[in-house]
Amino acid sequence: MNKLAQKDYYKVAGLIKSGNELSVHSVISGILPGSIYVNDVNTPSAALILTSECNYLAGTTSDTKFNLAVRDTEEIDFWDTLTPDTAGWEEMIPEVHKNRFIRKYTRRHYFLNNDDFICYQVILPDGYFLEKAIPDDLREKSYINSSRLLEDIAKWGSDQKYLKYGGIHYIRHENVIVSWSMVDCYHDGRVEIGVHTDERYRRMGFGKATVSANINDCFIRGINLIGWNCVSINKGSIAIAEKLGFKLQTEYVSFSSYPPVENPTDLSEAEWNEWGEYYEKVSVYKPQLLMEQLYAYVRANNIHKTKETVQAIINAGKSAQYRYMLAEEDNFRRLLGNIRYLQSMGMCSNFADEEWTDFIEKTIAYLQCGY
Repeated sequence: MNKLAQKDYYKVAGLIKSGNELSVHSVISGILPGSIYVNDVNTPSAALILTSECNYLAGTTSDTKFNLAVRDTEEIDFWDTLTPDTAGWEEMIPEVHKNRFIRKYTRRHYFLNNDDFICYQVILPDGYFLEKAIPDDLREKSYINSSRLLEDIAKWGSDQKYLKYGGIHYIRHENVIVSWSMVDCYHDGRVEIGVHTDERYRRMGFGKATVSANINDCFIRGINLIGWNCVSINKGSIAIAEKLGFKLQTEYVSFSSYPPVENPTDLSEAEWNEWGEYYEKVSVYKPQLLMEQLYAYVRANNIHKTKETVQAIINAGKSAQYRYMLAEEDNFRRLLGNIRYLQSMGMCSNFADEEWTDFIEKTIAYLQCGY
C-alpha cells in the first residue's frame, strides 16, 4: 500500500461511486486535510481515504495485496470505523479490518437547499447568547467546551481554511458553550454540517437554534447545498434535520467496534444486550473489550451478565497485560456513578436493589485488599 502525494489525489476521484461522504471529495480536492493510500501510485484502482470524518475504502476489492495492507496498516486500528464506498467493499470490511467481528450499522444522508429551509427563530433565555466562532477569540476566552470547538476548527488544517470554508455558531451561557453547530467539510459549493449539545443543556431547543444559524450563514455565503449525516437511530439528530427542511437522500452502511450512539437511550435494552453479547464473543480474543462489555450489559439492565463480566474483568486483571483494568483508580466506583446517571435518564432500573449494591461494594472491598 502506497501513500499518494497530495498533488496526485485527483487520480482517485474516479474511484468514488457514492456521494454519501463529502469529506472524501474535500480531501481529494485539497481543501480538508487527509491522507490517501493506494495500490498503485501511477494508476490506482483501490484506495483507502482517511479524513477527519471517516475512513473510506473505494475502488476494486480484488487486489489481495492491497486488502492485506489495509488490514495490517497502523493507520486503521482495532477501534476505528471504516466506511465502504460500494456493496463490494461492504462485504469485504470484516476481512480487511483488524476487528474481524466489527459490526455494521446504518447512517442517513440528508440534503437541504435554500428553498426548503425552514428557519428556526428562537428567543434565548436571559443570559444566553448566540455567537459565531472566531478562533482567536475562543483561544483568548477559554470558555468551558471551547476546546471542543477548537478541535473542530483544527480539522481544517489552519484558521485561514476554517474562516474561508468552515464556520461554527454556538450558544453560550456565561462561560459555558452549551451547543454548537459546525461546518465539517466543503467541496464544490456544498458543505456538510453537524451539531453537538452539552448533555446538561439538551432538550431545550439549543441544538436546532445553532444549526439554523449555521445554515442561514452558509446560504448567505453562497453555499448552494447543505448535507447532514447521522446514525439512523439518532432520533434527536434526525428530528433537528427534518424540522429544518432537510430531505432524506439515502441510507448507507458503515462499520464500528463501538455502539454508534450519542445518547445511551438511542438503543433499547434488547439492543444494548446484543452489544453485550457481541463484546462477550470478541473479548475472548480481545480482553480489553471487557470494559465495553460491562457497560453494554449495564445499559441492557442485565444484572446477571454484569456480574459475570465483573468477575471476568477481575480474572483478566490478574495478568500483567490487563492489570490496568483493575489498577485504574476506582473503576467500579465510577461504574456506580454512571449507573446513577443512567437511572436519572430512566435506565438501569434493575440496579436499584440492595443485592446489586452489596455485590459491587464487596467487589470494591476485595480489590482494595489486593485480591
